Amino acid sequence: MFTNTITSPEDEEQRLTALYSYDILGDGLANELDNLVKLAAQIANVPMAYVAFVDRDDIILRSTIGIDSEYKKIPRDIAICQHTMLYDNIFVVPDLLLEPEFANNPKYAHVDNIRFYASAPLKDAEGFALGCLCVLDDIPRNLNEHQVEALETLAVQVVAQLALKRKNLQLEAQTKRFDEFADIFTASPEIHCILDRNGVILFINDAVTSMLGYTVEEAVGQSMWSYCYREDIDKTVYAIERGLKNKDKQFSIDFRLVSKTGQVKWIGWGMVSKGDRWYSYGRDITERKKVESELTKLSFVASKVNNGVVINDAQNNVTWINDAFEKITGFNLEDLKGKPLGDLISGPDTDWSLIENARALTQKKQSFTVDILAYRKDKQPIWLSIYNTVVLDDEGKVETEVEIIIDITEKKKAEEELQILSLVASKTNTGVTISNENGEITWVNEALEDLIGYSLDELSGKMLGDVLSTPETDRELISQSRKKAINKQAYIIEVLALKKDGTPIWLSVANTPIINAQGQLERQVELIYDITQRKQVEKEMVEAREQALQLSEAKEMFLSVMSHEIRTPLNAVIGMTHLLLDNHPKPSQIDDLNILKFSGENLLNIINDILDFTKIETGNLQLESIPFDLHTLCVDITNSLQVSAGKKGNLLTLKYDDRVPEQLLGDKTRLYQVIVNLLGNAIKFTDKGRIDFKIKLKYNDEDSCLICFEIKDTGIGIAKDKQSYIFETFTQAGADISRKYGGTGLGLAITKRLLKLHHSEIKVESTEGKGTLFSFIIDFKKISNSTAIPATIAAPSVFTGKKVLVVDDNEVNILIAKRFLSKWGLIIDFATNGEEAINKIVNNVYDLVFMDIRMPGIDGFDATRIIREIDGDYYKKLPIIALTASTLHNENMKFKESGMNGHILKPFNPEEIKEVLAIYLKK
Repeated sequence: MFTNTITSPEDEEQRLTALYSYDILGDGLANELDNLVKLAAQIANVPMAYVAFVDRDDIILRSTIGIDSEYKKIPRDIAICQHTMLYDNIFVVPDLLLEPEFANNPKYAHVDNIRFYASAPLKDAEGFALGCLCVLDDIPRNLNEHQVEALETLAVQVVAQLALKRKNLQLEAQTKRFDEFADIFTASPEIHCILDRNGVILFINDAVTSMLGYTVEEAVGQSMWSYCYREDIDKTVYAIERGLKNKDKQFSIDFRLVSKTGQVKWIGWGMVSKGDRWYSYGRDITERKKVESELTKLSFVASKVNNGVVINDAQNNVTWINDAFEKITGFNLEDLKGKPLGDLISGPDTDWSLIENARALTQKKQSFTVDILAYRKDKQPIWLSIYNTVVLDDEGKVETEVEIIIDITEKKKAEEELQILSLVASKTNTGVTISNENGEITWVNEALEDLIGYSLDELSGKMLGDVLSTPETDRELISQSRKKAINKQAYIIEVLALKKDGTPIWLSVANTPIINAQGQLERQVELIYDITQRKQVEKEMVEAREQALQLSEAKEMFLSVMSHEIRTPLNAVIGMTHLLLDNHPKPSQIDDLNILKFSGENLLNIINDILDFTKIETGNLQLESIPFDLHTLCVDITNSLQVSAGKKGNLLTLKYDDRVPEQLLGDKTRLYQVIVNLLGNAIKFTDKGRIDFKIKLKYNDEDSCLICFEIKDTGIGIAKDKQSYIFETFTQAGADISRKYGGTGLGLAITKRLLKLHHSEIKVESTEGKGTLFSFIIDFKKISNSTAIPATIAAPSVFTGKKVLVVDDNEVNILIAKRFLSKWGLIIDFATNGEEAINKIVNNVYDLVFMDIRMPGIDGFDATRIIREIDGDYYKKLPIIALTASTLHNENMKFKESGMNGHILKPFNPEEIKEVLAIYLKK
């Protein structure tokens, strides 16, 4: 009945491969085909239907309807669909009992209850038969033309569903592989990047941060050549261009990059050219380059010696040999490279246990010495003595092995080995000792004898540390080092020693333990260097630093004390001048008082210049960041200087850019100081000329704005050769400047340093006799909605009836304070020392206290601490303002630590006092 049912074994294997590719025989296919099978049963109007997949030995039923579970898997040889799946069209048997092939064949006995059978073959796009879509009934029936066509269509849909499932599985696997690749790519310690033809970085992974210190954002968009070490650019570009001319698409090239911190690193690059893109990956090979450089030097030396030298990699494979080794064994580098040395030089009588033991020691990062019977390339036996040294990398892993190989065929004794070693050591200028396993000296070279003055006879059998130690020698360090040697560990130490003639000497001692083939400590080799000069330099540097710190502290203390001593009487001079001017002086006295006021304030400015410069130099001047009106500040400064400008016949103008925001954040005081310094100089050095003060907006955004300041005059100008050092301390453009115009020579120095605190640089353009232009640019932060605007100073009427205690041991200061404060309606009380102040505060209620900090007995700091420690809110919250003539940098911290709310610097400025009173009395 069945035709075309025979397939070749090759075809059957291809069919099974196609079947398995859909992953449908196991649990991989769940209920995807249920609806299609149900629809097939409805179309054929039968109670039973399923999809049958033909495996190698079984038929697997899926999405069954009306079939018992025992028939979900049946042997292939009794299944009808193993034949019908090979048909091109649907196979239909209206009544199986009428077909002898089924009715009388015992192998189809399982279909006794089945009368009707129909199956549509399932073939994939490549034509491979996978199985059948089957419909069955327990009564005879037939299919009409439409049912046949519908079942064939459903069979196509079943295969399409399988193909879709396979495609989804492939996509899932591909997506997983892509995600894994992306994770590996991102986490890779190597740099991966994409460049355009000009070397601009289009993409780069996170390794650029760990390797070079740049963020991904900083690197993208930059040229790779901007990070390249300057000396490497030309030869690298030449190599790439030459490769492109030769139509090479892949390059392996090494060149150096400079990290963000200026460190130079060697990077080994693999580069692939595709279209207009370079796909590149780079690995940090700095350490490898160092090793290569060292090995190059070593190979040069090793190539000149008579002993064989072999260098192996971390896997014990040969990477280099010298000419002497080839002469000894007959093997050249081509014979050995990439192979273990022991495998090639061994022979019938070689003791393999020695080789295996040596390799085990290498795995344990231990050096060894072994004598072994080996064989030359011509199979002649030869005795070799192999000295192996393991070189570790920074992580303590084996990086390289260096083997010194000596032909000891005619001389195998250990003494002769030692003689060869001592011969090498005796030729170096470095001190060398050889000790036994206990650290007792057996040999020293002449260089060591010359270094310490002791001969081999004097040292033999002794420990070097015991002979050379002094009372100042670190015996504990020596003891720990000996323990390391006993544990077969190398070490390097620096110790203070004593030569035979009593001269102290600093020595650097590098100890290498030599392990024999049995893994036992056999001897110790020490390389000894004289580092006395280096230690002396280190000591001098430490002493110089300490001396510099002491000098800086002494200078700061001296200036602070002098500030206090000068400001105290100056407070009286300036304060009394203010009072006399406010006390309706006679017209004939006004000029004299103004001269006195001018002289006092000029002296104060000189003191402030010196102290501000000291603060800047010692790093103790911090800029404030508070809201201020730049326009108001510039107008006030210009107006205040109009008088002095007019006296010299100068026209002073302000040109202000209206686009500048009304409120900015910054240090108004320091900016005032800079502008006044520059405008004051312009007025000072200009007669009957013009001074233009210009403010221009350069840049403006939501958070900040860039503002340019220009001060231009038509004065005496500055010679070209003087412009480079006018900003130096105590320096002026000419020898007669100070005599003719006055000044300390600190103004421009302070101006430059104040602008540096603003991250700005001052520029000067000048022609002698024609005038000068000073300019600078400052980036100001703009005021956010959350920034508090400082309140305006309250009117003196707010102070009426408020009670203030002034604590000061200087009667003149008390008098001046009394005159100022009484004018504003305040009730004033006085104390002359800390103890009296405490008693008055306990027995009275004050709204505010002005506290001098330097007083005999209990000073202002201690008095404030005692007051704050008294129980009660009054003592905790009472405003205490320090009165100080000192600017010692650590006193701001002391103000806070003692509990003071703020401070006022002497000499007193009435406006500053009024501002402090407004802040605390309004509360």
